[in-house]
Amino acid sequence: MAYILVIEDNQANADLMKRTLETAGFQVQHTVYGLTAASMARQVRPDLILLDFDLPDIDGHKAITLLRNRLGGHRAPPIVAVTARISDLEIKIAENLGCAAFIGKPFLPDDLIKVISSFLDQVG
Repeated sequence: MAYILVIEDNQANADLMKRTLETAGFQVQHTVYGLTAASMARQVRPDLILLDFDLPDIDGHKAITLLRNRLGGHRAPPIVAVTARISDLEIKIAENLGCAAFIGKPFLPDDLIKVISSFLDQVG
C-alpha cells in the first residue's frame, strides 16, 4: 500500500484529501506542521508528499527545501504542491524548488487522484 504524507493546516482540506486518498486505497498520514512533517518523513519514508504552502510554522517554499534535503535530494519522493497560491510566479517557484506537480485550490477530488496516479501505480 502506497503511503502519502499530507501537510495541510486547513482541516477541511486535509479531511477531503485524506478521505479521497484512503478511498482510492492509499495509506495517509497528516500533519499541520512542516517541521513535524520533515521528522515524520524521515521515520517512515512516504511514497509521495502533498504540501500546502501556507503552514503555521514554516513557509511552504522552505518546507520543500527541507524535505528534499532530509529525504535525499533528487532521490526524495515526489512533492506535489497543493495550494491556494496559484499565480504563475508561485507555480514557477514550486517547479524551481523541485515540486513534481502543482495543484491549485480549490480542487476536485478526481483531479487530485489523477495527479497522484501519474506518480503512483496504486489507484482504486
